Amino acid sequence: MKNIIQTIAIILIAANFSLINAQASYYNPTHYSGIFYGQPSSARATGMGLTTITLDGVENVFYNPATIGLTKEKVNVHLNYALGSPVYKGSQYPFLGISYRINDKLIVSASNLNWWDEKNSPWTTIIGGFEESVERRSQSVYLLTGNYEIIPGLNFGVSGNYLVSRSLDDNVTNSEFILSVGAIYTKEVDFIKSDNLSNQRLVFAGSLVNALMKNRIEQTYLDNLNYRDLPIHLSFGAAYKTTLAIRPDFTEGKGFFSGAPKTLDLAIHLQYRDVLPGPKETIQNINHENNTAFGIGAEAWFMNLLALRLGYYNETRPTGDKPDGGFWATGRKKGLTWGFGVNLPVNRLTNGKLPFNSEVNFVTSRILDDYADNFTPPSYFTDRTFLFSVGINLKFVDKN
Repeated sequence: MKNIIQTIAIILIAANFSLINAQASYYNPTHYSGIFYGQPSSARATGMGLTTITLDGVENVFYNPATIGLTKEKVNVHLNYALGSPVYKGSQYPFLGISYRINDKLIVSASNLNWWDEKNSPWTTIIGGFEESVERRSQSVYLLTGNYEIIPGLNFGVSGNYLVSRSLDDNVTNSEFILSVGAIYTKEVDFIKSDNLSNQRLVFAGSLVNALMKNRIEQTYLDNLNYRDLPIHLSFGAAYKTTLAIRPDFTEGKGFFSGAPKTLDLAIHLQYRDVLPGPKETIQNINHENNTAFGIGAEAWFMNLLALRLGYYNETRPTGDKPDGGFWATGRKKGLTWGFGVNLPVNRLTNGKLPFNSEVNFVTSRILDDYADNFTPPSYFTDRTFLFSVGINLKFVDKN
């Protein structure tokens, strides 16, 4: 009985959405929107305006393969989980990544990012003449990444990414291999003259996701076929970092702060992303004017133990009237972001019994939606606006 009621409710929601949107169209930039335009695989970046390409760590290699080059530990394990979407309600984004430093120059990683749609979502799967409601849809990307420090401060990374889409429960409806490249350059500077400031650095980064320029894919099920877009992302970023000496007297004698540096590490990150045309005609983003994005984020680490993050993100979407009639239900995807984190000196607190330290980051904020101001979606799409993201980074201590 419960399943029958749930099914009827889903049908009514979908029907209501169709009636309201008789002349409205929701812009879905790519079939792989869960992977490319869902929640990032880094809770830290999510709280900082989605500025992924200048941050260190295996959790950012999908956006810039060179990010693992900034990782100093020999072994690093990162787990990330995000929950929330403006359209695909209940979407989950689990991530697992492991990096291993071979020597001072070379580091490699393996990772996996997923998108799981909500079970029994009101959205149907359409492939050619096939259209049905399904129990669950999912997307995955499996990444093998290598990074080499070419000269001091300059890292160059390459990532092979295997995309898999299951639009009908466990049926694979598309799989693609794409290549990504990226670079990060870090330079020491001395812009601000002060005895209290040290370790000033500028970071410049660039990346090309889908470097083979494969912008058209085939989605298949039985004898049904759809052609879909695959984005090509060109991103540039910059960051300024510095360390400020402080005197936090209230931490004296507190075990958690024992031995921690009396510093405030500050950083500001900027990022711009463009969507490039490919060799084949684009179906959705015809003029390549949409999905360009700008993000800015700031981060402060207190005694390298407690972090606060703020940011702003703005991504273009089609708006206003459509040339073929009707109008777009979308507007710009924009808004403020924030998050917080903590470094847990696990190795010290356990007297070396546990061979790692842990960085834990959180985002508990409002989802950045992209609905137009003059469009009111059904309550199903506006009731759950909470975004939760958590990232756990295990930094293994080198006994040597």
